[in-house]
Amino acid sequence: MAGKKFIYLARTYRRTQAHYVYAIIYTLFIVIPILILLIVNLDTVTYMLSSLSLRILSDALPQKSFSIKESGFAPFGITYCLSFDSRFPTSIEILINLLVVVSVVFILVVSSIRGRPVTVYLLFSFMVHIISCVYFTFEQDNFVYTATEFSDIFVKQQISIWLLFIVMMGAVTALIGRHGFLNKILAFFGLLIYSLIFGVIRYIVFMFILAAGSLLYMADMYFVLGPIFDFLYLVSFYCMYTNVMQKKLDSPEGEGEWKWL
Repeated sequence: MAGKKFIYLARTYRRTQAHYVYAIIYTLFIVIPILILLIVNLDTVTYMLSSLSLRILSDALPQKSFSIKESGFAPFGITYCLSFDSRFPTSIEILINLLVVVSVVFILVVSSIRGRPVTVYLLFSFMVHIISCVYFTFEQDNFVYTATEFSDIFVKQQISIWLLFIVMMGAVTALIGRHGFLNKILAFFGLLIYSLIFGVIRYIVFMFILAAGSLLYMADMYFVLGPIFDFLYLVSFYCMYTNVMQKKLDSPEGEGEWKWL
């Protein structure tokens, strides 16, 4: 008996038809202009972000001195970030953090919810914080980063995420079906707007924590509440969009769009 020439990865024995002409037109007139618009205005976007952060944090922490720093970001040009003095954690601060975190970890491990996804994520988060506490206890003098450097890195990381999400969500909405143009626009721009608002609020909150607290929390911000959260809501938007598109393609409007394997 002759075997199949191709083995597809689809589990439901169907996949959407590829409409490359439609995808190219959509990419040329929707995705690429937004991508270029962000790239050529990175200096303006980051300056506005830094200015907003400066106004809010200056009011919240009048005893701190904040300024805006210019930084190069090859090959995109110039970006701006918030600059301010940082401090190392004290021994008492580290001890209190360790006691609180270890106590919470113990409670989570012995509780009935220890196997749930949220609990696992919290345990991972607390382990990062414990490592940070241990590091600042023994190797504080070798820590080379300042709050300003973290601010600069985080702004550039956020820019990279915005650029990547434009490409990724643009590809998803371009390739999945040729129907539901309004759904494509809502999913594409909905993700970008959400990412913009979330990124701005997170940056301001992180800078507030570093300015009001110490460098002890830097690792948590980067490894626990950084890019992992961005990809979490990216997957959420992707799932919501594909769910809507599946229902639309299952309707009479999507007749002929499925390719049966």
